[in-house]
Amino acid sequence: MKYGFEVEAIQAKKGTLPRDERNDIAAYIDSVTVEAEEGKKAFRRLANRVNGRLSRDCTDRSATITLPDYSGCQVRVRLR
Repeated sequence: MKYGFEVEAIQAKKGTLPRDERNDIAAYIDSVTVEAEEGKKAFRRLANRVNGRLSRDCTDRSATITLPDYSGCQVRVRLR
């Protein structure tokens, strides 16, 4: 099954992530589609694609991914 993603929120320390980078991250994640058997596996594949770490509170509908390359910002993502 193919899954698409939608960014709910991006959390970063004030001043560490410029607005254009936030928009780039959101646009990229919104454009990604992956093929997986279930939602959790889809989030894991998304985390691998963006070089991030998937949080343990991942469900079949939403997840939080930490991006170390972008000052450790956290991206809250849900399935489309």
